[in-house]
Amino acid sequence: MQGPEGRTLAKESLELMERYEIAPTPENYAVFSSFAADSTPELCEAITNRINKNEPVDQRFCDALYNEYFAVAKIQDVVMASSGAMNDELLQVRESLKAAEKHTAEYGETLAGVETAFDENADPSQVQGVVQSLVAATTRMQQRSRELERKLHETSSEVVKLRTNLERVREESMTDALTGIANRKRFDEMLRKGRRSADANNEEFCLVLCDIDYFKRFNDTWGHQTGDQIIRFVAGCLTRNASEHHTVARYGGEEFAIVMPKSSLPEANAMAENIRMTVEGKRLLRKSTSEDLGNITISLGVALYKHGEAVEELIERADSNLYKSKKAGRNRVTTESGNSVRSAA
Repeated sequence: MQGPEGRTLAKESLELMERYEIAPTPENYAVFSSFAADSTPELCEAITNRINKNEPVDQRFCDALYNEYFAVAKIQDVVMASSGAMNDELLQVRESLKAAEKHTAEYGETLAGVETAFDENADPSQVQGVVQSLVAATTRMQQRSRELERKLHETSSEVVKLRTNLERVREESMTDALTGIANRKRFDEMLRKGRRSADANNEEFCLVLCDIDYFKRFNDTWGHQTGDQIIRFVAGCLTRNASEHHTVARYGGEEFAIVMPKSSLPEANAMAENIRMTVEGKRLLRKSTSEDLGNITISLGVALYKHGEAVEELIERADSNLYKSKKAGRNRVTTESGNSVRSAA
């Protein structure tokens, strides 16, 4: 956008960043200019909901938005670069194949001349010349074959390298930068994959949602760096208690989720309770000063997938159970087993 409209958008975007004390980086500008221009409905809704709930519009929140709505640009850049590299590779292979075809034709002509050279009336010197020509042509063919084989091998290696690079970038786009666990995009992908598998194979499938208790109080008291330390700590507790086939994801700012395919409600409930006790059982020290932060606690909600329902309904029920845990006093797990609440020990 150029001209007066572009300047107005830039001014409004910078004013928003200043209002929420967000650094004017290119990533943050992408987020707030999209919000100011109302160009990405989901992003605008996320920011608006945050503001309406009086929740902090901070750098961590902006990072999550950028990773979710703009990281795809990184993949596009790599795809474009890979496409260019692949075109170069294919052009070189095509040239090698053309050269090989030309040498093959020449070799065929040489072989055709051998028949007439070896009749019974052939001159010995003529035969010697044909043999020398045949040897030279055969040597050239062997060299060309080796060159073509080498080029094909190099191209194959380049394809593997490009594929690896694309997969690495895709993995980065699906990973939360702060914690190293899955981000919201990967969560959505695995939730839908789990739903399809559960429906196709008549399997049980559970979802656990988790929220750090009184997180805003920790953030306001100790600062964002300590808040980040707490988020990483809880993410680690979830990861250590989850199985390999589970997906542990950062669902939102201080919210987490565990996608549990092929898992029953009692199994999900037991794992959630183990996670709750693990988090509660650790005392955290502030990294910068070694001050005791006290006990961190979490609230959890567990839901069992009902075959045929939308994933949004599963999320809503898990979120409802999480809300019940918080309303009942926090530091507990609520499941769908009679909507009972398991009290903290």
